[in-house]
Amino acid sequence: MFRLFNRKKSKRPVQDWELVLMYKTLEKLPTEFEYLKRQIEADIFASSLVGYSASYPDYVAFSYSDEYKEFRRMGERDYEITNIKVRDIDGENWFDYTIFVSEEVISGYSVKGLAGNVVDIISADVSSCIIRYETDDYRRDYQSLKDVLSNDDLKLIDPDEIYEVNLKERVFYHIYDLEDGDFIGIESNGQICKITHDPFEITPLKESLSEIFSILKAI
Repeated sequence: MFRLFNRKKSKRPVQDWELVLMYKTLEKLPTEFEYLKRQIEADIFASSLVGYSASYPDYVAFSYSDEYKEFRRMGERDYEITNIKVRDIDGENWFDYTIFVSEEVISGYSVKGLAGNVVDIISADVSSCIIRYETDDYRRDYQSLKDVLSNDDLKLIDPDEIYEVNLKERVFYHIYDLEDGDFIGIESNGQICKITHDPFEITPLKESLSEIFSILKAI
């Protein structure tokens, strides 16, 4: 079972510069974003996940300590604070910086094209920043899962991971990314499967959803 969940995500401690850059950026925004600064002050960020999304290679996701529950507001629309500019420490290059917020909690950030450059942590230019919300039906597929899963199982799933996939005339809901495009999915009949694309296979899993997530967290 453990071999099914090898991933290329890299988990590491949160870097001081990540939090300072974010805090200094939020200080330049209107007071309505004070609640995001309080999350940094409360030290709710336990680790960073690099390589979290193949579609967004610059995205760095945060995992949390238990204190994050005090800030989470389930059902609130996700949004991003984008079109921020930050420069490198030498002042030669500017980069696009985005802060992502999910259910009122900072979920991660991206600095596009940063690579080996070092960011000037007080350089954020927010004069043209945009608050971009997800569309109104952004969790339509998550809502569909309510007909398939129990309430306890639904609490285990990140709504932002859910989307519908049609495979071999069967409907699956993507619930968790693995490596190289493989993923854990739930068929419309409630069967949990591992889906691989090379070779293409749909493998039913016997474990419960809670057991699967326990294994994933242990890797």
